[in-house]
Amino acid sequence: MNLHVAMAGRSMNVPHLRGTGRYEQELLRNTRPGDQLQWTAYGHNPAQPFRVPEGLIGHAEVFEFRGDRFHLWEQLGLPRKVRDSGAQLLHCAENTAPVWQPVPTIVTIHDTVPWEEDRRGLDRFYMHDVQRMALRRCAHVITISESSRRDIATRWPFLADRLTIIPHGIADEFFSDVRVPLPAVLQQSLGDAPYLLYLGGGQPRKRFDWALELLARSGRDDLHLVGCGFGAGTAPLERVPEALRGRVHFAPFLEDSELVTLYRGAQAAIYPTLYEGFGFPAVEAQAAGTPVLFSPVSSLVDLVGPLSWTNEPQDFDAWLASLREVLALPAAVRAEKAAAAVAWVRTFSWRSSVERHFEVYREVLARSQRR
Repeated sequence: MNLHVAMAGRSMNVPHLRGTGRYEQELLRNTRPGDQLQWTAYGHNPAQPFRVPEGLIGHAEVFEFRGDRFHLWEQLGLPRKVRDSGAQLLHCAENTAPVWQPVPTIVTIHDTVPWEEDRRGLDRFYMHDVQRMALRRCAHVITISESSRRDIATRWPFLADRLTIIPHGIADEFFSDVRVPLPAVLQQSLGDAPYLLYLGGGQPRKRFDWALELLARSGRDDLHLVGCGFGAGTAPLERVPEALRGRVHFAPFLEDSELVTLYRGAQAAIYPTLYEGFGFPAVEAQAAGTPVLFSPVSSLVDLVGPLSWTNEPQDFDAWLASLREVLALPAAVRAEKAAAAVAWVRTFSWRSSVERHFEVYREVLARSQRR
C-alpha cells in the first residue's frame, strides 16, 4: 500500500539550506519508488526558493497564510492543507507542530535548545504553552541522539514512551571524488596559506573566541583561520584581535560540494561547541579526512571517531596540546587515520536513516488504525 506523508518543509523554503533544511531534503531525496511512499511537502514563503530535490516522489506546494504573528501558518493553514490533501500522516520536521492534528502527527525535535533560549511575550507563549499542547497530541517523536532523547524526556515526561532515536546521515558529496573549487572570494583571501576551519557561527555556545585563541597561541604565524556558519553581514570582525587581522577569514554560504573542499584543505577542524543535538561538523570533518577537535559533550560523545581529538570543554591547555599534535602529524599517520575515519563515517547513512523513519511512519499508522 502506498503511504502518503505530508511534511512541513519551511526549512527548505529558504535562500540557503541549514541543518534542518538539509535533514528535510535528505528525507525526500532518499525516498525510492520501491518504498511505496509519496510526499506532499509544504513551504510558507512564495518569495523564496523551495529547495525540494529533483525527482521528488510526490508533490511540493508553497502557500501563504495570514496572521503569521501567531504562527497561524503552522496552527491553521498547514492542518487545513493536510486535511484536504488525502495525506495519512503529517511529519513536522522542525521541532514544532500544530495543536490541531487532522491526521496522526510525528514531530522531529532535534534538541531542546529552542526552549532554553530567553523568550518573551507571545514567542514564549507559543513555544512553551502552545507547543506543550501540540506535543501531547503528537503520535510520536523522533530525535537524533541519546543526549537529545534524555533532554526531551526530562522536559516533557509524557513523551518518554513515544520517542525514537534516529541519527542523521552524511551527504553523498563527502564520499565523492569530485573536487569543486572554493568561491573566488575565499580563494583570493586565503591564497596558499595553511588554515584551520572553525564551524558553528556566532552563537555563544559555539565559542568562536575559543578558536581565535587557539589560532593566536598555536605557535604558527603562517596559520590562518576560516570561520563558517555566520550569516550574511554577521561576521564578527570586531571580535578578531588586531594581531590576527589578515589571518582570519569568513566563508560565504557554501554548497555541500564547496564545503567538502574546504574541509579537505584544512589542517584541522575546530568545533568547540558546548551543546549539540547531533553535531554534523564532528562527523563531516572525519568524512573529509580532516582531523577534528571537539569536546565529548551532549550528543558528541557518540561522534568520537578515528580522526577526532577530544578534550574537556574548559581545558584550554589540553585543546592547545591536541592542536599542536595534529599539526605535527606525519603525513603517513594522518592518511592512515583518515582512511579509518572514512570507513567509520559510512555507518552514518542517510538511506538507513530514512528507512528507519519509514518504519516509524508505518508503526504510527498501524497503531492509529487499530484505535
